Amino acid sequence: MACPRCNAASKESTWVHPRRVEVDRLGDVVEVAPDGVGFGHRPGSEFENDGSVIRLEFWCESGHQFAWEVSFCGQATTFRLDSNMPEFDVAEYMDELPRL
Repeated sequence: MACPRCNAASKESTWVHPRRVEVDRLGDVVEVAPDGVGFGHRPGSEFENDGSVIRLEFWCESGHQFAWEVSFCGQATTFRLDSNMPEFDVAEYMDELPRL
């Protein structure tokens, strides 16, 4: 997997790191992050989403963030890229899910 912003800018890509996984099941949300697992409720998404949404967030060593989202609506499955996440300073924040 390559960073979509780095890959679009040049033929070279940087390492990507998994940051967070979120599953939104019509408002019931489970999050797996570097600091643990969380459970919550997002009232708006039970009306906004037609089905569950799985979001996989990553960051690259150039300071870009992006996410892949899989959503379900009836029999349809949608796969989309969210590359509109803000940039950040890699030297200050290098948190990621464990990689062993």
